[in-house]
Amino acid sequence: MQRRKFITRLGLGAASLGFSSWMSGPSRPKSGPPTRIKGKLLNAYYFRAHMYTLVPEQVRQDLEWMASQGTQAVSIAVLEQDFWAAEENIDFVIRTAAELGMDTYAVPSRWAGIVAGSPKVPSHFSVRHHQNWVKKRNGEVQYNRANGVICSIHAPETLTFFKAQTSKMLKRFAFKGVIWDEPKLFDVMDYSDLARAKLKNPDDRREQQQAFADFWSSLNTYIKDSFPKVSTHMFCYAHLEQQVIEIASKIKGLDYFGCDGRPWGPEDTGEAEQGGKVLLHNGERFLQAAREAGKKGLWLIENHNMNVSDNALMNQRLPQVMAKAPEHLIYYYYPRNLARPEENMAIIARHLAAYFKA
Repeated sequence: MQRRKFITRLGLGAASLGFSSWMSGPSRPKSGPPTRIKGKLLNAYYFRAHMYTLVPEQVRQDLEWMASQGTQAVSIAVLEQDFWAAEENIDFVIRTAAELGMDTYAVPSRWAGIVAGSPKVPSHFSVRHHQNWVKKRNGEVQYNRANGVICSIHAPETLTFFKAQTSKMLKRFAFKGVIWDEPKLFDVMDYSDLARAKLKNPDDRREQQQAFADFWSSLNTYIKDSFPKVSTHMFCYAHLEQQVIEIASKIKGLDYFGCDGRPWGPEDTGEAEQGGKVLLHNGERFLQAAREAGKKGLWLIENHNMNVSDNALMNQRLPQVMAKAPEHLIYYYYPRNLARPEENMAIIARHLAAYFKA
């Protein structure tokens, strides 16, 4: 059986989710680019397919499926070491996506421990710059189980590194956009000596958050000055406090702003990695703030790392998610840690068309 002819394997899950009659699967055009809808950007997170094993036919099948759903952009994670360890693989994904009418976006991953992305590994830069690590109030090193240590934005080397790395990436690869995935210091206080020397009051949460926003303003402005055709995107956790949303939505040089979260609401009982990290209601604050700041809204549907029991809830709530019509909508393509990945993707495919009609 071919890798992406997944509909025939839905079986038990399809009946329980109320779409047993939907068994033929989404249509797959033989040729032609995805339909472009003004004001709508559908994006697929396509993580780590390029990391080691890359089978050209399988990657093309993946990308053809995305294009058949109207996907306009494919986003791949870029680790610091991918610049020399995965160049040909990245080139292949970008080239194949372009042949199918889709752009490719970069998701800088784990750089300096400051951003998320894929996979969950420490940063090479952070390992080499231990003097710049973020610290807790008691002097202990701030450690994140997904990123390892985090470098302080108050160290001049950190911003210099981000600018140089981004410039190198955009010169080397034909990326059309850059996505800053879950910046880690909007909800973390930095008490390193570097922060104490730069901040008027390290205990002032708003001052810390504003300093982090200023870091991104400087970086995004640099991108716009150096690569004016490259779009810039950022999303944060959907459960963050309103103050963060107000500050982050005003970051300069940013085209799209939003959040990621589970595709349901706070009143639902679905599993979430963090309480309140949901798109409905909590995530709507980000769309409003983005538009008020003159930016376009962005939502990432977190259909990864889901319990099987949450599939029915996702199927139930996705029409409401689509109806909110963020200007940029991202879904995970065959993401990590799913007991029934085919069922998960069938649910996503079933609802994507509604996004373009909203």
